[in-house]
Amino acid sequence: MTEERNEHKLIQEVKRLLDSEGLVTARLVESVTRTAQMASTTVPEIQDLFSQWLSLIGGEVARMAASSPEMDIASTANRIGIEESSLLSLLLMLQREGALSIESVRIGKGKGKNSEICSCLMGTEEDA
Repeated sequence: MTEERNEHKLIQEVKRLLDSEGLVTARLVESVTRTAQMASTTVPEIQDLFSQWLSLIGGEVARMAASSPEMDIASTANRIGIEESSLLSLLLMLQREGALSIESVRIGKGKGKNSEICSCLMGTEEDA
């Protein structure tokens, strides 16, 4: 009897795993499709506009960094109107370019979810 229960549990786990794999695969295909659609619209004019935007926002971040050696990521990103991860990416870009040096990082508690992935891809309706 116990062996049958264990076998039944194992079968149920395998079914859940297969269902989960199907969802992940569907989300991955959707993500790749969206990326391909976005890439097909990256004409030189759009690339130029993006480079200009990076230069403008990067310049603003560099000015803020020069005026104060410490930067609160959340409030600075909010002030500029970008996401925190975008600000971190810009800071890393500026460091790679030699415009600034990141000398310290303070780590806080996470929010418990991946803020880089739209909830529409994660099966929730939070951001959809």
